[in-house]
Amino acid sequence: MGNTVARSRSALLICSVVALGLFATATITFAASKRIQGAHPHAKPLGRTQREPLVVPDVSRKPYVFAKGILEDAGFAWHVSTKNGFAANVVLSQSPTAGTRVIDSGAPEVVLSLKRSDGYGEKGTAENDSPFEGTPLQLIGAAAARAPAAADDDAALPAHAGRAAARKGAAHTPAAVRKP
Repeated sequence: MGNTVARSRSALLICSVVALGLFATATITFAASKRIQGAHPHAKPLGRTQREPLVVPDVSRKPYVFAKGILEDAGFAWHVSTKNGFAANVVLSQSPTAGTRVIDSGAPEVVLSLKRSDGYGEKGTAENDSPFEGTPLQLIGAAAARAPAAADDDAALPAHAGRAAARKGAAHTPAAVRKP
């Protein structure tokens, strides 16, 4: 009789563990099949929405290696017009100027002019374009009113806007073949 009671307890224990396992599996499966309705904090909304304007940061007189990071962090692409994009060089000027408000068109392109650093040589390979493709600038407010009227060709656009638009179709430019 003692042997029968021990077997009953073992069978009851095994059945309890199996039932608990099935319950846990069913709960996890049910939870996994449900979609979370809240928006992910980093998810971009679908469709056409109003984006906040971007403000061009001031990178004048900053080492190029830092200026690139500041512009990228602010949502801008960049291009070095002087073709001397070495890390130690210093930003001489930028277009558009600091504080200019632009429409967030993806990665509006800021054009930089650099001067050679006094204390450091130009070593390595020049990096004259951002690692991602820039988009043409679209100015907001008073700055847009001072800009030339839009035309069908790039002649009415700032030099950097035409370059970014032209680069989109070019298959042999460094930006078009660069990997992310």
